Amino acid sequence: MDQDATATGIEPIGGEPGADQAASDQPGEQDWAAYYRYTLGREPRPLFLRGWAAIEAAGTGPGTAVDVGFGDGTETMHLLDAGWRVTAIDSAPAAAEVLESRVPGDARARLTTVTAPADEVDPPPFDLLYSAYVLSYLPPDAFARLWARARERLRPGGFVVVNIFGDRHAWASEPDTTFLPRADVEALLDGLAIVELTEVEEDGGSFVGPTHWHVYDIVARRLA
Repeated sequence: MDQDATATGIEPIGGEPGADQAASDQPGEQDWAAYYRYTLGREPRPLFLRGWAAIEAAGTGPGTAVDVGFGDGTETMHLLDAGWRVTAIDSAPAAAEVLESRVPGDARARLTTVTAPADEVDPPPFDLLYSAYVLSYLPPDAFARLWARARERLRPGGFVVVNIFGDRHAWASEPDTTFLPRADVEALLDGLAIVELTEVEEDGGSFVGPTHWHVYDIVARRLA
């Protein structure tokens, strides 16, 4: 999880709102290495798999991916196993330690890990941006910088597979976060071909107890 990009963010272990347990992004509250090792062995998140299906259907790849807030590295490993090059970004040093210990020797040359806040990273041109339960915990100015850079670096034919929290989420009032109404989410995707824009709003569990979830799952593609 991109720790510096969060305030009181929660990442559902199961990858979907309503999961029974989640990890707090509050710095100092978690032993991140222990948490990432605890989640090792999980399946890739459903959003990632839906994006992956769209990528395969389009015949994209293996290409270059950027994984923002890669956490335990499950999705990064999936990409590496499929022959992709990956720039994996997370500000928690434990994330890189856990991921790098998992990467086989023949894939190491295709992985670049970056320990830094996501909005401060200048990624290479890429064919896939993936990020789950991270982007909304960037302050608005940092979110805007990251998104503008991502749109610039996304190659024609490339995909964006991310989720963003909505303005009716229980934590939407937290300072220095970017929780958006649907119209603003749609504006972010202007000029992209929308493969999926799913809005989920429901009560569910989290690491800190019951909460109200409002999330947009996004799969979009740059056609030209």
